[in-house]
Amino acid sequence: MLTTALNFNGTARAALNFYATVFGCDWVAKDIHKGEDNLVAHAEITIYGNRLMLADVDFDNDNFAGFSLAINLTDKAKLEKVYAALSDKAQIIMPLQKVEWSQCYGLLKDKFGVTWQFNLD
Repeated sequence: MLTTALNFNGTARAALNFYATVFGCDWVAKDIHKGEDNLVAHAEITIYGNRLMLADVDFDNDNFAGFSLAINLTDKAKLEKVYAALSDKAQIIMPLQKVEWSQCYGLLKDKFGVTWQFNLD
């Protein structure tokens, strides 16, 4: 199994709560640092059957360049709903539209800096 892990600089908890709302799922904290920082050492959320790990890290990691998370759905209404929810304070790179390989494809960078691709299968 290959699991994606996203590292944040103090915003992992906010990202987890946002993604849980967008995708209608719960997240599980494996380790939360105690004290003022309340940072996430390790947490997991399952989105459409795929595990995503999130954590706050000690090293400087303020961008997610070089990769994206892709959502492939067969329900156009569901795809549009997820796209709209993740669009909150996002940078829209490509609005949902028909492209050569899909009837509905879009691309955005969410408010946490994570790039998402949307594809209607």
